[in-house]
Amino acid sequence: MDYAGLGKRNLFPINRPLTDAERAARFDQKKSKEAPPMDFLSVIKFNSSYIEFVDRWYSIRGFWAWLSVMLGGAAVIAGGALLYAVFLPVGDPMVSELGPAIFLVLLSVVLFLFAWFGAWYAFKVECMGYTHYPMRLNRKTRQVHFFRQNGTVLTVPWDSLFITLGEAKSPLSGTTYDLRAHVLDADGETVRESFSLGYPSPLGNAESIDKFWAFLQPYMEAEDGVERTWHHLKENIGYLVPVDGRKEGWRWSIARSFMLAAHWPYLQLVFSPFFGLNAVGRMLAMWISKVPEWPAEVEQESQVDAGDPYVLTWRDNDTIGWWELYWPLICTVIGVGAFMGVIGWVVSDLWR
Repeated sequence: MDYAGLGKRNLFPINRPLTDAERAARFDQKKSKEAPPMDFLSVIKFNSSYIEFVDRWYSIRGFWAWLSVMLGGAAVIAGGALLYAVFLPVGDPMVSELGPAIFLVLLSVVLFLFAWFGAWYAFKVECMGYTHYPMRLNRKTRQVHFFRQNGTVLTVPWDSLFITLGEAKSPLSGTTYDLRAHVLDADGETVRESFSLGYPSPLGNAESIDKFWAFLQPYMEAEDGVERTWHHLKENIGYLVPVDGRKEGWRWSIARSFMLAAHWPYLQLVFSPFFGLNAVGRMLAMWISKVPEWPAEVEQESQVDAGDPYVLTWRDNDTIGWWELYWPLICTVIGVGAFMGVIGWVVSDLWR
């Protein structure tokens, strides 16, 4: 899965000059795109003053959580099993006989510590930070507020951002794209900070970013941007992300995990072990992580007018129905049960 930019070892490159590719793929704040607008289920709150989004990693949360627990547990079990296998046959404590055993033990300790610390790093990044890292775009003050991974907040003028097509590669997800925002130095050339303004999904492509820009840009620039964006959210989406000042509930964790195949219920069943484990990992990550809180000065700048007719939050969502929740719940039980059954069968077979 695509975790580009998340964690200290995986941050977007900074303190470097802009590349020619970034210049060629720049999104001009004053120009929209001829593409159907789509928000890709990323909006937390909407009103006439500001719009708030989740981060690029929110849609895939849970993957590192369950995978790190599995790998960490496997490393501990495998290390213990190897020690048991090495020392059990040794009856004579002669150094000549213990020599190969000691070598195998030291080698196994290095390998399993490497695996365990890798699993711990993934678990820490996924589960011991924040439930999400929100971005707030204020139409009235024309400021962008970005919640950093260390809990601090970056505030930068919308018009000063260098916005371009971001690209990332990973073995599991291949090439992915996001709407990358660069904060430039006074020279207008050097990238000092980078963050992602929008990310469609692990299945998105470069054209998806044009669709997201066609949704986002009018809100900040068009005279009727508030009304247009409000109508799009009300008529085409039906859901805002339920993380405004709270952790998402287990129902949303399951529904969100299966939304990659929302139009293909049979695929949800076929890939239920993966989606189900992701749902369980997502619940774990959300349970442990902290809820982000905007500083008082950001909230002060984000006052919503009394009687604003364009206010939308997750409380305005449609009811989650059978195919959005209960079928994914059944698939989760089947998928996780099947996975645990296979693991139990393999372990019991190894111990015979």
